[in-house]
Amino acid sequence: MNIQQMKYVVAVANNGSFREAAKKLYITQPSLSNGIRELEEEIGVTLFTRTNKGALITEEGRIFLEHAEKILTQMALIKNRYQEVVKSERFSISSQHYDFLGEVMGKVIRQFNGQYKNFRVFETTTLKVIEDVKSFHSELGIIYLNNQNKASIERYLEQANLTYEVVGSFNTHIFLGNDHPLANRKEIYLEELSCYPQVRFTQEGSNFAYFSEDLIENQEQETVIYTNDRGTLMNLLVETNAYASGSGVVTGFTKKEIRLIPLADRTMNKICVLYQKNKPISTIGTYFIEAVKELF
Repeated sequence: MNIQQMKYVVAVANNGSFREAAKKLYITQPSLSNGIRELEEEIGVTLFTRTNKGALITEEGRIFLEHAEKILTQMALIKNRYQEVVKSERFSISSQHYDFLGEVMGKVIRQFNGQYKNFRVFETTTLKVIEDVKSFHSELGIIYLNNQNKASIERYLEQANLTYEVVGSFNTHIFLGNDHPLANRKEIYLEELSCYPQVRFTQEGSNFAYFSEDLIENQEQETVIYTNDRGTLMNLLVETNAYASGSGVVTGFTKKEIRLIPLADRTMNKICVLYQKNKPISTIGTYFIEAVKELF
């Protein structure tokens, strides 16, 4: 039994046929079939039932698949961990959706352009930010913490062997288009927003409020629009009477298109940088952190 055979089993299970799995793996179908047949003979079980319509995984095959996926996941973690040590020309961060990232990363790229050839900014969901840093795909992650989500997020970070540093703080702001009926207010109360659509970022684990990227949860909200893209969110604010919540730290051209108005009775939030507990932060990572601190 070897790692390659485990990859074969996962590929066939995911694609439902030997032919499609062989295409995805860039190998011939006979090579794939022989590899799995040899594995089945070695462990003494049938992993797939071959039919004219494809390959159906057996009950024993499901058990094997579960173990194989865990082993391959751990192998990927080890590979990513040591690739990051060797491939020092790559710098990656994972973050919730923040407009200020462009300015900060621009500064980092100008400073380290001669030393680094690959830069990655991965804007995604809260859960994926944590998983991206946990799996060593990114050196740093950016999320916010406040009194509502802090305890739960810290528990999740502990399980992922991650820690964090607070790099700034902000009050909750309401994002509106320039033509919104509330655009000229000095501050906005939560109850005033109920009649307007709210634009929210889509999140995994929607049953867990602490994963939410949105800073306010309006129980009286009539309409909610979900998106996973920051550009789409901004366009929706400009084109409709919808609103969103955020840090109020906005840079670049976006500042001309929307209004940022403080939420009355607002909660203090903290911007935090996540990183591996037992791995020292690189020089470029330290520079990035200091640049965020300077911005806030």
